[in-house]
Amino acid sequence: MNKVAGVYLLGGITIVSEIPLPEIPLVQHSQATPHPVSVYLGNVPGPPPDAIALDPDCFATATYYFLRIPGIASYQVTHGREILVEPEAGALRLDVRAYLLGTLFVVLCQQRGLLPLHASAVSGGNGVVAFVARSGQGKSSLAAHLAQRGFHIFGDDVCLIDTRTEQPMVIPAAPWLKLWRNSLQMLGTDADGLERVFSEDDKYRLPLQNVLSSEPIRRVVFLESSEQSLPELEEVTAIEAIPLLMNLTHQSYVLEATGQREESFLRCSRVSSEAKSYRLFRPWGLRYLQPTLDLLEEFLLGE
Repeated sequence: MNKVAGVYLLGGITIVSEIPLPEIPLVQHSQATPHPVSVYLGNVPGPPPDAIALDPDCFATATYYFLRIPGIASYQVTHGREILVEPEAGALRLDVRAYLLGTLFVVLCQQRGLLPLHASAVSGGNGVVAFVARSGQGKSSLAAHLAQRGFHIFGDDVCLIDTRTEQPMVIPAAPWLKLWRNSLQMLGTDADGLERVFSEDDKYRLPLQNVLSSEPIRRVVFLESSEQSLPELEEVTAIEAIPLLMNLTHQSYVLEATGQREESFLRCSRVSSEAKSYRLFRPWGLRYLQPTLDLLEEFLLGE
């Protein structure tokens, strides 16, 4: 490593980086966790012959991942330990970091045996509830409004779960919430002074001050849109929940393509066996937000 810009912590993983990462907390070397990750700047070679082409700019094996974002950077993740970054000429550092802390971090976690769900997650002190859905379904906004009601945010878009422990544990991985300008306005927060997620998007990182320890996953809520006038929760069986969780795992297509479907199944089945699962049917529209939050608050505080 040439020159360390900082030692950081994200999702319980120490990151020793040649790239400054102002979005995530700095830590001291003495606070480093086992098996830290190294982030290097350098020339990213082409993929090895055994790598599977996921698309013309993305290749993978079970322990290797290559991604090129034209105009931004090329990235390589290996063995859950190293990330190599080669920015393109003229690329904005903000955009280079956005992919590094997003897609590349998710793949790194998969290589380390963790389960990164497409979910925001909150806790009221008796375990974590994950709100699982694809992007654009309001996961971050729900978490933000529940935080205003006193709940702690554990994950924003990525709910990171370690299924290798006696109980599947959610690792705090939310130093920020990523929110569109109109969502910030609904919270009474001004976007001015906040950093954009990507340079050309009207989406911003709202910093959080959470200092949390891992907690067990207690409930999983799959978000569904509905035309009915009131929100409603419906229980989902553990067997039904497994394929839903597999499908809503970040970068699930990488696991499928590289022969890791069994590992994905085992991780998701551990979660479904320990956490009760539900569907939340909710109507769209601001006038339905408060009834949804009232229902969820009662649900989260219940046993």
